[in-house]
Amino acid sequence: MIAELREKILFTIIFNRQETLCTQYYCMQSLLISLVDSQSLSFIVAAATICTFSAWLLVSLIHYAEVGSTTTRRWWLLGTAVVAGTSVWTTHFVAMLGYRTDLVLSYNFNTTMVSAAAAIVAVGLPFALSIICPRGWMRLVAGAASGLGIGVMHISGMAALENCGQVQSLGFNVLACLIGAACMALALVRPGRTGSRLVTTSLIVVAVCGTHFVSIAGTVLTGERVDQLLPGVQVALSVLAATGAAILLFGTLLALTAAKRFDTQETEHARVLATALQKMSNGILKVSASEIVELYNERLCAMLKLAPSDMASGMRLAAFLECVGRANGWEADRVARVLANHRAWMARDDETRVEHSFEDGRILSIACQPIEDGAVLTFDDITQAKQAQREISLLAYHDPLTGLANRRSLLERLAQAHDEEQPSTLLLIDLDRFKAVNDTFGHGIGDRLLVSVASRLSELAGETAFVARLGGDEMALIARMDAEVAMSLAERIVIAIEKPYAFDDLTIVIGCSIGVCSTEDRASPTDLMQRTDIALYEAKRQGRGRATRYTPGMIEAVADRHLLESDIRFALSEGQFHLAYQPIMALADDTILGFEALIRWPHPTRGLVSPATFIPLAEETGLILPIGRWVLEEACRQAVAWPTDQHVAVNISAVQFRSPMLLAHITSALAKSGLPASRLEIELTETALVEDGPQIAHTLLALRELGIKIAMDDFGTGYSSLAHLRDLPLDRIKIDRSFVAAALEDKHSMAVVKAITQMGRDMNILTIAEGVEDANQLALLRALDCDAVQGYLIGHPERLISVFKNGAQVRAA
Repeated sequence: MIAELREKILFTIIFNRQETLCTQYYCMQSLLISLVDSQSLSFIVAAATICTFSAWLLVSLIHYAEVGSTTTRRWWLLGTAVVAGTSVWTTHFVAMLGYRTDLVLSYNFNTTMVSAAAAIVAVGLPFALSIICPRGWMRLVAGAASGLGIGVMHISGMAALENCGQVQSLGFNVLACLIGAACMALALVRPGRTGSRLVTTSLIVVAVCGTHFVSIAGTVLTGERVDQLLPGVQVALSVLAATGAAILLFGTLLALTAAKRFDTQETEHARVLATALQKMSNGILKVSASEIVELYNERLCAMLKLAPSDMASGMRLAAFLECVGRANGWEADRVARVLANHRAWMARDDETRVEHSFEDGRILSIACQPIEDGAVLTFDDITQAKQAQREISLLAYHDPLTGLANRRSLLERLAQAHDEEQPSTLLLIDLDRFKAVNDTFGHGIGDRLLVSVASRLSELAGETAFVARLGGDEMALIARMDAEVAMSLAERIVIAIEKPYAFDDLTIVIGCSIGVCSTEDRASPTDLMQRTDIALYEAKRQGRGRATRYTPGMIEAVADRHLLESDIRFALSEGQFHLAYQPIMALADDTILGFEALIRWPHPTRGLVSPATFIPLAEETGLILPIGRWVLEEACRQAVAWPTDQHVAVNISAVQFRSPMLLAHITSALAKSGLPASRLEIELTETALVEDGPQIAHTLLALRELGIKIAMDDFGTGYSSLAHLRDLPLDRIKIDRSFVAAALEDKHSMAVVKAITQMGRDMNILTIAEGVEDANQLALLRALDCDAVQGYLIGHPERLISVFKNGAQVRAA
């Protein structure tokens, strides 16, 4: 009984299931038949074609919007929104042109336009926004919204139907919207990322057509049937649909043209970039965040001595550096250090720049710029630049002739020693007689001489001292020692420099003067240089060939000399000098032979400045030349008013005598004054006479030919030589006052006075004794047959003199 009941129940269930399946199959078959019967196949094909072209166009627009710049992207997004909405609207109404052609259907224009706007807003706007969404889920949501917008557009488009009744199936509409949302979400989450253009285009077509036809399948229209003699075509809708299709086709044409142009540009751009990448002078390496080599160029391989087969995109950074290590002979630990350095550079937020030196002398500058997905490394071969930099530095800090440091290097070394408070001593060395070597033997020999001097200095200084050439014949030495030890070194340098130099068959001897100052005697490097230079000046002033250490008061003395020099210039321009005249008396008849012109300087604030004070400074500065010229002109001008048997004696310094203008100055003074040359006597010291014998003799002969008398002043105190009396054309010899003053008490001085007077008589040269101050000295000189005397006993130097003539005194200016 139970078994029979179970069989009946099972049979009933199977029968009901078969009946349900049959019913569902029948319904589906009826639905498809109804859809095919209610739709024109040609319009379905047309709508599907338009939808396909539109979908392809949208995929192209998505691509251009993604790769476009910030400025152009907004226009691509706007175009994408308009095309997406218009394509859905056009597809819908082209399909509607072939729907229920057996009924009289019309469309409300306003509602139709509203459906077009709804398509752009509901479909196009989410579609365009999905392109700029940074995350996948955001693009998925935007795509689903765009798919739901297709359903919104379909429903609003169906609402435009007039003169008919329609019943829509809620289930079919929901199913249609779900199909649109799902397909559009899948389509928009894929383009430009993981999907192909064909897949994306197909999904868009399915989303649009599926939404439309599934919803249409659940729609039932009722209305007036058309007359069999009239075509079932809605003219207004056809115009609108054709316009939409034209817009889409025109857009498709533009997209094709733009795509072709952009693809061509992109290809050309890629070719240019690839060429530039391979031809650029820098090596380029792109490494991903996962340490994979993604990009490199041939220049990089050449820089790192890598063969093309050693490199490949996709290799790991560690493998790349191992290849570099093998090519350049690196040890494993060095490769590991370099890899660690690369990882540290890539982990930073800012750019890293380093310089890497190779064993063969190459130097690469490496710049690592971290980016979002890794880092870009730029390699630049700076070997030549570094070599040029070293050469420039060598030129900037070294003397190209001697190889010694130059002035700039010396000053920096002094500043460094000052900052570090290192006790040291500076020696400034000036070569004596170097200019004469240059002028006589040429600059070639002069350069060789400088190189030899530099070599001797470096040898004497040793490794601890710093030797520099300041320029010309000036050199310097910084020694880490106190002043006492440095003075000993300076004296050894003086001796070493004076040793002869042999160049081929030529032997040259020079000397040097050295100024010494220690860091204890200065407050700054500038003070040290200044004070050492003052010590050098003092060494040269004292006769050269010696070393002088700076002592307190030297800088003040130099300041006083500069001030005195300025005062001399001012006195010369303002006429502060005047001449005083001291008479010279002949012992034979006690008549006045002439007067010696002596310069006097009554300073406004200093008082009467002695010639012994300002004449040496005038000789050092060259001011003696204009002063001497003025003395000559003034003495001749005043002497022309004296009796014709009296002469004027003028002292000429050694500096004046070396000047080629001396003869011109003398002849000019005689010409301006009208004084006969025979009444002018030139007095020269022995020092001036011995400096250049042949030249001096030539000048003296020229003066004698003019009729000018020549006297040797201060005979016996300078470089006395009997050859002077023999070879030089002298008219008078003046016995120095030191011998005259001591002759009565000192037998040696008496012997000198006797010898000079006797030689003068024998050589027919008149003798004049200077400094006669009392009657005993005068009586002695008379007894020795001296020719003339000069001194305070005879007359003091006066600005207005008393002229002795025939026993009477006449005042003369």
